[in-house]
Amino acid sequence: MSTIGKLWTLPNVARQAVRLRQVAAIAIRYGFGQFIDSSGLAALLRLGRAAPVDEQIATRRWEIRVRLALEELGPTFVKLGQMLATRPDLVPLSLIEELRKLQDDVPPFPAAEARALLEKELGVPVSSAFAHFEAEPLAAASIAQVHRARLESGEEVVVKLQRPGLDERLRADLDLLATIAGLVEENVPELRAFKPAAAIEAFGQGLRLETDFGNELRNIERFRRQFAEEPRIHVPATYPALSSRRVLTMEFLDGVKVTDTAALAAWEIDPAAVAETGIALVLESIFEHGFFHGDPHPGNFFVLRDGSLGVIDFGMMGSLDRERVDELLAFMAAILLGDAEMLVALLMDLGVLGDAVNVRLLRGEVSALMGRYHGVDLVTVDIGTFLTETIEVVLRHDIDLPTDLVLIGKSISTMEGIARQIHPGFNPMADLRPYFVRLYLGRALDPETYSRRIFRTLRDWWGLGVVLPGEARSVLRQLRRGQLRLEVKDPDLDRALLQRERQVNRAVLTATTLAAWALFAFLLPTAETRGLGSPTTWWTLLLGGVGLWTGTWLGVSMLRSRAL
Repeated sequence: MSTIGKLWTLPNVARQAVRLRQVAAIAIRYGFGQFIDSSGLAALLRLGRAAPVDEQIATRRWEIRVRLALEELGPTFVKLGQMLATRPDLVPLSLIEELRKLQDDVPPFPAAEARALLEKELGVPVSSAFAHFEAEPLAAASIAQVHRARLESGEEVVVKLQRPGLDERLRADLDLLATIAGLVEENVPELRAFKPAAAIEAFGQGLRLETDFGNELRNIERFRRQFAEEPRIHVPATYPALSSRRVLTMEFLDGVKVTDTAALAAWEIDPAAVAETGIALVLESIFEHGFFHGDPHPGNFFVLRDGSLGVIDFGMMGSLDRERVDELLAFMAAILLGDAEMLVALLMDLGVLGDAVNVRLLRGEVSALMGRYHGVDLVTVDIGTFLTETIEVVLRHDIDLPTDLVLIGKSISTMEGIARQIHPGFNPMADLRPYFVRLYLGRALDPETYSRRIFRTLRDWWGLGVVLPGEARSVLRQLRRGQLRLEVKDPDLDRALLQRERQVNRAVLTATTLAAWALFAFLLPTAETRGLGSPTTWWTLLLGGVGLWTGTWLGVSMLRSRAL
């Protein structure tokens, strides 16, 4: 039994019954009682409709009710909703737009607990690690809260502290979600194709990485090296000696939120320049470095006094190899150029088009979508919506797109939304289209790209050359011993052979019947004159019986098959 399978066994459900009842009651109140019934939770927990539907809430759109229910269910479910907001392959666009509004604000934990955690993780008193440590946190979320501090050297820093008991709570919450996903997969056939159990398992893996601050520190250092020569982008320095798996100390960024247009005006910073920097940050990190921010919401970007863009929160990152970057670059170029033929050809190259996909229909739908945007004023084009709609068209044909592409679409569309918010006249196409065309053509004409392809081809042929002699010897040895048998199984061929065999049998029966009756008719006058004891008479009766039997058998077989 798989790990997921073990989680939703009856003993585990019994241990989680109290929390499961809470989840079910909230879902019923928000109008999702039918889902609770069909998933098996209601019968399993013996739930009645003790929690009535909130009629005021029930009149709202179902997408809003999903968001409100997740917020009430708590931080882990909020994180789940935020993850689903990046997966148009799992949820529709209308729900994605609503899930992006999910808030992750929770009350801070006490300063005494913060100091105790610091001293336990660092192994020294707080006063030895910092010249000053502010008890009041700057911000608090479901995973951690952040405090300002100052080092003995005078450097201003922020200290990110994981919530006490987070590991145990995450483990319990993830087990609970796995239980629900297992029940849904078992009892709701229409959702089985979306593999809810596998989605929850992937969500758990990502959440565990996000809560490992040692992993986040390494992400910051890598991202900082990427943009070390870019003065417009500022990535905070880290302090490994004052960090651990549950504590992260890094440089304090003295700036304002990227969406604080009043502060930008007061500092005389051009919003258009900030918007262009944000778009450049996303594009370069994805398509030139293959390592990008996986959660680019407005709260993770600050504008510093020199106009540079500061980036924080590196717990969720995306990583791509060079080959995948080339594939996704071509995919994005096809979308932004409005080239449906190129897009479908790339899907074929990616190997995601199954035999059941109607390529002509897919090409037609993509062309129709792109045609809607043709000739439209570029300033009015919402690239995020355009990308998501294109992905939705592809997904309707049961095509499994790479998750990387979905994350990339989210990053670009989110940054575009931020850019439009601070600079309403921002024209994303002015940056996106020439960038993709230039980069795509550069890669296409790059000798290094061709050398890598040639190297991969030679490597594949070399591997084939290494194993081929041994495999050939094995085949010849089996052939010599008579152990090799070639079997071709074709259901259509088998059916055709069976039909042909029936036709031959009917032809033989017909010929036999006709021959027997012809001989019977030829010998009958002679038999009548010679009497019953004559051999001719016995042969005549035998031929008549054969003709009668074969004729009857032929007629019955035709009636059964209802065909000649």
